[in-house]
Amino acid sequence: MRRHVPHAAGPLLELINASSTDVPDFLMADVATGRRQLADELDSILVTSEADIQQCLVGYKEQPETPRIIAQLRDGDSRQLRRITNGAWALFQACLAPDWPDIQRQLQADVAHRAHTAGLTGLGSVLTGLHPGTAWGEDGHLQCVVTGWDGNFDLAGRGLELHPNYFLQESALLLSEHRPSLFLYPAGDLVAGPAPSASDPLAGLIRRGRARALRAVGQEPCSTAELARRLGITPPSASAHAAALRAVGAITTQRQGRQVQHALTPLGHSLLLGSSTPSLTDRLAR
Repeated sequence: MRRHVPHAAGPLLELINASSTDVPDFLMADVATGRRQLADELDSILVTSEADIQQCLVGYKEQPETPRIIAQLRDGDSRQLRRITNGAWALFQACLAPDWPDIQRQLQADVAHRAHTAGLTGLGSVLTGLHPGTAWGEDGHLQCVVTGWDGNFDLAGRGLELHPNYFLQESALLLSEHRPSLFLYPAGDLVAGPAPSASDPLAGLIRRGRARALRAVGQEPCSTAELARRLGITPPSASAHAAALRAVGAITTQRQGRQVQHALTPLGHSLLLGSSTPSLTDRLAR
């Protein structure tokens, strides 16, 4: 999506990229208030006090490469908050809005799955299954192995909210400055149903969404729009699935007039027939 990033998003991206480890807290100020609409979150940024802005910028050292937006905020130019929120809105519209319904469905499916697991096997199973590095101890400690962070954190009775996050992949994030504290973990790919099982080895090999896309192309060669219709997803999501399948040689894509046409390759046919050789597994893993 990088080629779609609008120029208006520049101030926001400069602010985020100024640190490799964190973002200013005022960009996260609304996470724990219960709001879930982007417009509400952007409004909360606009009313950030001058004192809070300055406190959030303490960690940014004075150096020649410090982004201009940080210098302007330090100088008390609160108008820059409007540029930041406008940039966030423009970035969302250009790069996320087309896929947002699919993202929301995945997050909702994850929450429903965790709630179901909690009802069947208890909260300990949910906590252990949040992330490959998490483990719940009967002594009341949640252990999480995350690269680049080391320490202990006491909730002090404030509680812990679990938030699936679409953009985390193998990592996890603890936000401890809120009441309750927030634990962000990678959202599972659960929209199409439960986790892949032995009854669907193809889904276990290339993930469920891509398996569905491969089967849809296998019905008959189709355009991206037709693939999206068959899968019940947005065209950008269908295009992403097609790109992933094309990258491993499972489908080919050829332009026909103003559209592209996706079709199975011999490898794609072999996948649908259940022929998964070691070399094939290696290619898909890459």
